[in-house]
Amino acid sequence: MNKKRWGIVLVVVIISSWIGYRAVHAPVSRTTVVSESDSTQKTDKNTPSSLKLNSKNSKEDTKSKEREFTDEDFKEFDQIEKNWLSTVEVIVGEKNYPRYLEMRNRNEQEKMQAYKEYHDYLRQKYGDTFSYNISEDQSIREKQINQRYLKELLELIGPEAFKKYTEAKDQFNENMRRENKESIQMEF
Repeated sequence: MNKKRWGIVLVVVIISSWIGYRAVHAPVSRTTVVSESDSTQKTDKNTPSSLKLNSKNSKEDTKSKEREFTDEDFKEFDQIEKNWLSTVEVIVGEKNYPRYLEMRNRNEQEKMQAYKEYHDYLRQKYGDTFSYNISEDQSIREKQINQRYLKELLELIGPEAFKKYTEAKDQFNENMRRENKESIQMEF
């Protein structure tokens, strides 16, 4: 795979890992939609509470919480990704590794598609000017996608190797938390 494609895959993995991490670790009360347009819009009774408008937050508040990534950050993410993939290759074996990469890619594509569908739903419902945190519903959908691929991986590599894989993944994620690298969490 060429460097450009790896870069794209890495960015998708980082973004979806960050989204998944924030969805799991963010309190439900922070899950809101903030409209930059008409804050007096009415929502119907079928609108989930996680999608109700919250006019207390401003565009400036939202922007101040965003972090810009530097070239150094991306180099570090790239190295962390390489380390993780090397660990996975040892665990799943050289024979199963290409299949793992394919499954991992499909997993990320499905999560991005789910995110896009959710985003399109919100755009249709509230217009083009809104911001939001991932809702519990979206997080559940991403977890279901991930669980399906984990089950497929279990079938591919067997229970013994799968146990090593999950232990390595949990240890990797714990190390990232300890190093305060919240945006880098491996889900698959």
